Amino acid sequence: MSEAWVVVVEHNLVQAIERCAMPPEAIPATPLEVSSQLARNNRENGCLDGRYYFADSQPAKVFASLCLEFTRALADKRIAAIEALPVGEAAFRGDEREPGGEPASAG
Repeated sequence: MSEAWVVVVEHNLVQAIERCAMPPEAIPATPLEVSSQLARNNRENGCLDGRYYFADSQPAKVFASLCLEFTRALADKRIAAIEALPVGEAAFRGDEREPGGEPASAG
């Protein structure tokens, strides 16, 4: 039985890098293919969550590090936005919606 490596991402955080059975779908052969899967998950689900398969442990580790760097950059951006709020202004939404729940205006 062939083995692969899987990076498990839940709540935008890497939860595991582990050996697994070969998945039924083809393992992405290039960084571009796995990046496309990551972008698709983010676009469709609003998060990085998913199972990302690799033929070797080294690319799995690199990918896991990149996922966490993305999450750190997102957190840093939100921290900066919160710190920049004017005194007395408590409203902040990370999903770019107005405090009442309506999408932010494009104008």
